[in-house]
Amino acid sequence: MELVVEIVGMKAFKGTIDGKVIDSASLFGVVRLDSRFNRRDESGTNWKTGFALEEWKLPGSEMAMRMMHLNPSIKNPISVKLEIERVSNGKESTEVIIDAVPLNKSIVDQETGEIKSPQAQHQKKAA
Repeated sequence: MELVVEIVGMKAFKGTIDGKVIDSASLFGVVRLDSRFNRRDESGTNWKTGFALEEWKLPGSEMAMRMMHLNPSIKNPISVKLEIERVSNGKESTEVIIDAVPLNKSIVDQETGEIKSPQAQHQKKAA
């Protein structure tokens, strides 16, 4: 399965701590908060809007290191195509990243902060 994620940060570590070899990395992507169930009634208020950050763990530091030069940030997000596999231990399922490939353009509109649809991006290129 493939998924395009707006990355605004990343971290990586490859080294030894207390004799233990560690090779880890994560990407931090923008995700829209689910406002479908916002409500205010006699029982209370449930309200969310905007965006949050989601951590995507990579299999190792090498994937993050090859994107390090792109220097992602809130003002400079990068679109990354994640190749994801859903795996299970027989009881629980989880998503594992197989590969992460940076794409050319951000899908976040830098003026409004809104996530652009692929159709809007195509129309902008044609203009």
